[in-house]
Amino acid sequence: MSVGVIPFSVNLTQVKKAVGSRSKSLLQQLREEFEEELATDRELVDEANGDDDYDPELAIEDALRHLIMDRERWDYEGEKYGYAIQILCTFFGEVLHNEHWGRLAFTGIESIEDALLEAGVPAQTFSIFDHLLHRGSPIEIPEIEGIPYIGYLTLAEIPDVLAAFTDQRMSAIKRLGDQQICLPLEQLQEWLETCQRDKSDLVCFYC
Repeated sequence: MSVGVIPFSVNLTQVKKAVGSRSKSLLQQLREEFEEELATDRELVDEANGDDDYDPELAIEDALRHLIMDRERWDYEGEKYGYAIQILCTFFGEVLHNEHWGRLAFTGIESIEDALLEAGVPAQTFSIFDHLLHRGSPIEIPEIEGIPYIGYLTLAEIPDVLAAFTDQRMSAIKRLGDQQICLPLEQLQEWLETCQRDKSDLVCFYC
């Protein structure tokens, strides 16, 4: 299975209002819009649960219901709540172009991170790992032990990140001549500029 970064431009205030809203109409909208995806997951979960009576798996649809209807979370199923948050970001936001990140392995991300550090971008201002991959969900959910990795930048944080990407620093990276670093970085800047223009937050999933 290929993995990579999936970025969303989304108003997190809308997502946070949805969680715990107990809106049955919203829950029904989500079930209808993501019917195929939820049904596929449900089949896999039902099959797995048929062989395990002690540690049942949670369907993404049930994780969504727990979040929207403010029900008790299953502590050991953080992964499913992570995918439920991804569905909410899809519903309330927009998936951004990610052709340079969609199948980017961790080694490639490490190379980009190293290039940013060597160019002088302060890690406390922006780090791909600390902000976009390992920061965690912007909505409180049980801990995720594996993927999806989740991270985000709020609209208020984005101007400082863009300011750290100075022409001098970006030119130093471009002089390296490595398109596997330059192209993803250019696309990352596009994500940030899009969110700033649309007054939205940036949320990323690595899955």
